[in-house]
Order: sequence, then C-alpha cells, then structure tokens
Amino acid sequence: MKRIIFAISAVFFSFNEMDAQIYADNQNASVTEQVLKELNRERSLLSQNLEFRIKEIDSKITNLDESIKNSNSASEKVEKLLERVKYLEERQEEIDKNTVSVYKYNYSSAVLNLASMEREIKPLNLFNTSREFYSTLDAVGNPMNYEGYQEWFGKFKEYIAEEKEDEARLQALNHMLEVTGDLAKGTPFTGMFAGSLFDGISSFIGSLNRRDKELKEQSMQMLKLTTSIAQFTHDKDLIETEWEAITKSLNELKELQNKAMEDNLVEILDIKKKDFTENFTNETDAKKRTQYVLDISKIAENKIVEERKTNPENWKQEYHDQMLVVQNLKIRFGMLTFRILENLEKYEKLIHKYQKDPYLKDEMQNLKLKLDMVRNSFESTFNPQEYIKASNEMYIVE
Repeated sequence: MKRIIFAISAVFFSFNEMDAQIYADNQNASVTEQVLKELNRERSLLSQNLEFRIKEIDSKITNLDESIKNSNSASEKVEKLLERVKYLEERQEEIDKNTVSVYKYNYSSAVLNLASMEREIKPLNLFNTSREFYSTLDAVGNPMNYEGYQEWFGKFKEYIAEEKEDEARLQALNHMLEVTGDLAKGTPFTGMFAGSLFDGISSFIGSLNRRDKELKEQSMQMLKLTTSIAQFTHDKDLIETEWEAITKSLNELKELQNKAMEDNLVEILDIKKKDFTENFTNETDAKKRTQYVLDISKIAENKIVEERKTNPENWKQEYHDQMLVVQNLKIRFGMLTFRILENLEKYEKLIHKYQKDPYLKDEMQNLKLKLDMVRNSFESTFNPQEYIKASNEMYIVE
C-alpha cells in the first residue's frame, strides 16, 4: 500500500532586525513562510525607494529637456545634454539595482523553497507508510477474518482433497491452494483464483444432500460472502494501482529534489549537505532553523551580487534556470498531494458502494471511521490548491 506529503517559501534582506519581527508574526506559519513574508516587506520598501528615485531623475530629465528646448546658447545646450546623459546613466543604475534586488529575492526564494521541500517530503513519506486504515482495508478483503469462515473453509478443503482426482477443476483449485499457502495470511480472493474458488464452492454445494442442510445453507452464505469480498478486493485493487503510480512519482520527485539541492546548495552556494541536514532538516528548534534560513538567504544574495560582477553580460541565466527548476518541483509536489487527496476520495466512494452489503456493512462502518482519521490528518498537513497557488506566485516580476 502506498501513500504520501509537503510546505513553502523565503529569502533575505536586513538580518538581525528581522529576527524579532518574524517571531512576532503568525507562530503557526512555517519558518520559510515567516521569513519570506518579512523579506518581501523589506524588498518592497527598497523597491519603493528605487521607484521614488527614478521618478525624481525623470523629473530632472524632463526639466532639462524643457531647458534645452528653450535655450539659444549652443554651449549651454551641450552642457545640459551632458548633464542629461549623466541622469540617464543614474537612471539605468537605479533600474539595474532593482533588477539585482529582484534576482536576489527570487533566487533566495528558490533556494529556501527547495530547502523547505526537504522537510515537506519527509512527512509525505510517513503518510505513505502503513496506517491503521490501510491494515483495516486489507483485513476487509480477507474472508478468514469473518465469523465461521475459517472453520467452514476447512470442510471445503477436505471436499476438494477427496474429489480432486475425479474433477480437473477441483484438481486445479487444489493446486492453487497449495501454491498460495495459508489463506489466513491474506491471499487476495481475486482474478483466476476467485473464479476457480467460486466453481469449487458451487461444486461443494451441489454435492451436499438433504442431510447436510445446515452445511449447505452455510456454504451458500459463504459463497455470497466470498463473492462480495472478491468484488470489493477487485475495486480496491484499482485504487491501489494509482497508489503505486503516486509512490513512483514521489520517488522521482525526491531524486529531482536531491539533484536540485546538490546543484544549488552544494555547487553554487558551497553549503555542505551534512551541515544543512543538521541545522535545518533535523533541527527541531524553530528559532535556530529560522536563523539558518536567514544565513542561507544571505549567502544566496551575495552570490547574485558576486556573479553580476564577474559575469556582467550573462549573470542571470544560471540562476533563472535554477529558479524554474525549483518552481516546477514545487508545482509537481502540489499536484502529487492533489492526486493523493483524489485517491482518498475514491475510498470514500468504495465504502459508500458496499455500505449496504449485508456481509460487509459492519466493516464499512469501521473503515469509514479510519478513513476519516487519515483524511483529516492529511488535510491538516497539506492543502494542494494553496500549495500550487503559492508555487505559481513564489517569484516577483521586474
């Protein structure tokens, strides 16, 4: 049985002032969400200052243009044109500052979102492991768990052993029973095995005479029970197939996330994976995690500034590519949690389908209680729509 999990964003700006502000905010939000909120506030202030400065320069340029237009002195015009060029250069510098600010924020956000996934995937993996609901689900599909079935099945097996030499179908069924081993351990009553079993039970019922009225009646009930369980197991297995696909997708996502971690934290930011695991992934103190997140975002910011100096012509490309990789990972993770929620809803429909079956209704009632617990647990941890929305909005546009 397979199941699955996730969280979101952040960046950096003015270090120590931020710390106290972050803790004053929503204590229920994740560390990265709190950090991102404060970093966005800081970046917005800088953006406003840059916008004001550009408007101020534009006003000066407009005044110069008017002055040049009205001037009759060639030397004065040349002087003012040179001044205009100076203001245009200043204006471009301010625009460049904003571009760098946006990239510093966005790349920091990418790195911190990537770091968050390390902690998000862990609970999703835990959700993917066994829970009481899934063991209960498997128990419903095992006829041996139903009252009287095991004792009756012993009589049925005796019949098969006695009659197998005279009937090929019973001989084949006997062979299947020997191959599958102990049915009490949960051999699924589906497929060819179920078909042979139905034939065998029908033969057994037909062999019983009037003196075996009680056993015949019991066998009729057991045949109906077996039929209900076989159909339930068939329907359940269709859902299980999707769990296998979900688990495969989760494993693929984890591999891609590991590669992105290697590319960004280790290769670009020169952060040792061991230090990251110790100070973030396994750290239980939220305040320490927050400070470590701030440290990482500062490293990411400095890397952007350094890259622009050393590679002024093409400094954006690598970071832009990495930002897209992280965003795609986050969206895929959100879609994965959405698939999980959809699959849990399929169990709702499965239970509803069999809740009036006279042989399974009690089990369906118990199963519904367990499913509600699993679903509540999942929904309290993950919100697929919010996650996908946040992933689409994790970067700001210049």
